[in-house]
Amino acid sequence: MSGKRRDSKNRILRNGESQRKDGRYAFKYIDATGKQQFVYSWKLEKTDKTPAGKRDDISLREKERMILKDIDDQIVPRGGEMTVIELVQKYLLQKTGVRHNTEANYKKTRTGVPAICKRR
Repeated sequence: MSGKRRDSKNRILRNGESQRKDGRYAFKYIDATGKQQFVYSWKLEKTDKTPAGKRDDISLREKERMILKDIDDQIVPRGGEMTVIELVQKYLLQKTGVRHNTEANYKKTRTGVPAICKRR
């Protein structure tokens, strides 16, 4: 007997995928903030048909592909709990190949941001 997990149509499920008792598919992943998240769909593949009376949506594997791409691109879904300071620091870390004076100003800005925010 094979140790691979399968759905009700005998298709092999990938890591993180599962099928619930009601027939809906679920994908479990860890987001950029380190929290466990779930995504659901009535269809596993694009070619599957949505059950009668259920809302049509994109397939689970399409959702999975978009989520994994966002994670690879380090995109935080729904803004996460990122503060303005963390956003500025992330932006400045991505800036490469700048002149020495510009880099010095960026470093000054990183330390000066909290003081500016407190004044308002």
